[in-house]
Amino acid sequence: MPVKNSSKGIIQRIIEWDHKTFLKLYREKRFQGRKIKVIAKIVSFIAAGEFWGLIWLIWTIYGYITKDYYLLVLFTGGFIQSIILHIIIRYKIVQRKRPYITLEDKGVKQHDELIREDKSFPSGHVAFLLLFGIIFAFFFQNWIILLIFILLDVIVAITRLILGVHFPTDVLCGFLFGALYALLYLALTYLYWVDLFYWLGGIFSPIIHFWKN
Repeated sequence: MPVKNSSKGIIQRIIEWDHKTFLKLYREKRFQGRKIKVIAKIVSFIAAGEFWGLIWLIWTIYGYITKDYYLLVLFTGGFIQSIILHIIIRYKIVQRKRPYITLEDKGVKQHDELIREDKSFPSGHVAFLLLFGIIFAFFFQNWIILLIFILLDVIVAITRLILGVHFPTDVLCGFLFGALYALLYLALTYLYWVDLFYWLGGIFSPIIHFWKN
């Protein structure tokens, strides 16, 4: 029982720190202007699902033209596996509400109109931008790419706080889970995903060829 009470006390202190730190940044005068909110939305968009959906479509067209599908397959497998884990953690295990819901009585508002759901932990923007950066660095064997993505991810993390959609621990754990997703994928399962997609491609290619003719 003392251990359980101690754990609850630690969690409560973390939550109190989280709320206090979030409100301090959110209420910072330099982040209150309309222009900074617009800039935050634009920067945040580079980690949004809509942006990466467009990138995925471009890669699909590129693969169709060049018959080079490896990066597309690598990216798609990593996303599918990681989004399954992310959904389980975010919606089944943690189920934490966003700041503009939890701290609505403190004047916190939603400034990202693309948000369509109310769960916040961990930050998907931060986690998946880091995941994709690691996948690109792995594919191109270039650590500079990873460093660029990490820098962008730090900036995106700050914008998520400014826009009122994530707490500090959401974005901090976003980095942690992004790295974990990448480790699980690239160290354990990516070869199976690559084999699966190329196997599926071999099945569907004759069908597509028949349909075209």
